[in-house]
Amino acid sequence: MSIPPVYAPFEPADLDRMTMLFRHAFASTADGVRFYMSIVGDDNFRVMRRAGAAVGTLALLDMAQYFGGRAVPCRGIAAVAVEPGERGRGTGGRMMAAMLAEARADGMPISTLYPATLPLYSKAGYGMAGDRFTYRIPFGILRGLRPEPAPRLASPPDRAVLAGLQRERAQRTNGLLERCELMWQRVRGTADKPLDTFLIPGDDGPEGYLTVGPRAPDRTLHVEDWVALTPRAGRAILGFLAGWHSQANTVTWGGGPEDLLLHLLPDVGGSIASWEQWMLRITDVAGALAARGWPNGVRAELTLAVTDPLLPDNAGRYRVEVADGEASVERTGDAGSGPADIELGVDALATLYSGHLGPGTLAGLGRLRASPEALATATTLFAGPRPWLADMF
Repeated sequence: MSIPPVYAPFEPADLDRMTMLFRHAFASTADGVRFYMSIVGDDNFRVMRRAGAAVGTLALLDMAQYFGGRAVPCRGIAAVAVEPGERGRGTGGRMMAAMLAEARADGMPISTLYPATLPLYSKAGYGMAGDRFTYRIPFGILRGLRPEPAPRLASPPDRAVLAGLQRERAQRTNGLLERCELMWQRVRGTADKPLDTFLIPGDDGPEGYLTVGPRAPDRTLHVEDWVALTPRAGRAILGFLAGWHSQANTVTWGGGPEDLLLHLLPDVGGSIASWEQWMLRITDVAGALAARGWPNGVRAELTLAVTDPLLPDNAGRYRVEVADGEASVERTGDAGSGPADIELGVDALATLYSGHLGPGTLAGLGRLRASPEALATATTLFAGPRPWLADMF
């Protein structure tokens, strides 16, 4: 009988096996692995070790994610890789279960990731939680636009200024991140791919910015990073991009389902170049519900019966009282200890929590049970902008 692999922190002796895992999973080079690890930090990698050899790995990205205008501590998960010979043996599932227990113990109430495959993460209790679109716009739509006010080159860009703009936008919607170091490194550029950042001036300071690099060989210009806090800033970005019409055929950017730039376009003709969905996992029901923001001017109460096969201490019956933007949450017993307004699994709770799907839709899918009155209350409490992410990780 084989001994199950053990979840453990990365050690320098794991590097060769780590490089192999990255090569098989992500086509990475040894130099690329070392560079990635230098940014994330060795302490933020975990391995599954069998007979002394690393057969699986993942990276922990501690950030915060905004819901209801508040930053909720979040453990992002990236670089998940399992040796091909270990797949189908439960190694990936054990690794995720151990990581979730660690996240809960570390006080991280939620975890977020982009799935390469659904079964592994669905079994771990993650639920679909939001979108990330890449929009493609032909320059003909932008022809004739002028940037007013004209964006100004920031050389070098002040990260604190950019982070402040990102934070203000994040507080207005759901899903955006308080970025970790890896997220900022990816929009700073490298010697092989230089990037330039332009600030949009406003009456009381910058109202937005955009970061662009060289156009691709197929004559596509990609906006690597952007924020527009006002319609004026959005129009300035579009007018600025119009200036590339003689060098590029199309422009692309990452955005959400309620994308400001898309709705400021002067004509039709845009398309979606790619669509990603990300997933959320609630590791601490009470902590997650108390940490997010709620609608102002609303007072309501719900009881939730939540099941969680992987984290038994997370399952239970919770009383949630919302008043003027805040929630008090009390665990009142096991999930089956009494009647509850809403009964659902921890994966469905993640989808409800982010606002990706409303309670009525989840009920229609058979993913929660509730009375009509409870559905109406939950619809009010979980209403808000549709969740999205700007960053990939």
